[in-house]
Amino acid sequence: MVKKYTCSFCGTDVEPGTGSIYVKGDGSLLYLCSSKCRRSEIYLKRRARRLKWTEVYEERIRRRAQAAKARKKVKAKPKAKPKAKKKEEKPKAKPKAKPKAKTKAKKKKEKSKPKDKKTEKKSKSKEGK
Repeated sequence: MVKKYTCSFCGTDVEPGTGSIYVKGDGSLLYLCSSKCRRSEIYLKRRARRLKWTEVYEERIRRRAQAAKARKKVKAKPKAKPKAKKKEEKPKAKPKAKPKAKTKAKKKKEKSKPKDKKTEKKSKSKEGK
């Protein structure tokens, strides 16, 4: 009876009398179903799990889908956690307002006005004479 092999690259069955066998330098055998697989594996050094047309890629997608479903089931059943009581917060004190800078016009008026009342009276009396 003739043995059936699976393609080392894409994962399909190799029919008896078809395909090719490639012997690597280390003595390992690669069973390849078509020239497409031979080119991809040997010459182009592609990885089968990254090519959509291979069965290895499809298996990888199925495994990811199953893992995602398993994760969703775990997330769907969350454990009840006791709620912590919130601490009452004290209202924060407002920062003190900074004194506003005097405008230039106000500064000029202050400079022109005499500071002492005595000097003010003297300046008025001199003007009246």
